[in-house]
Amino acid sequence: MATSRKFLHVSVTVFKVLAWFALVVQVVTGLVLVIRGGEPVLIGGFDIPARVIGILNFVAAGMYFFSFGLMSHLIQLLLEVHERLSGTGR
Repeated sequence: MATSRKFLHVSVTVFKVLAWFALVVQVVTGLVLVIRGGEPVLIGGFDIPARVIGILNFVAAGMYFFSFGLMSHLIQLLLEVHERLSGTGR
């Protein structure tokens, strides 16, 4: 049982790191595409300008950051509830 809680504590940290990593990578990629532009990207038979893809990267950055951050907070909340209910709280 202790190993599963240890795994969950580690996963909280992993999700926080993933949230920040995804945010930084997506924002940098979006900035590069918005500033430099580039060749249009073929998506669904339509040529989408690279600058539009860059703007969509900003949206994706927010979504990834929110999703990974939410997962981290939910796991942390469940761990705190378990600690309080089992009487092993701090």
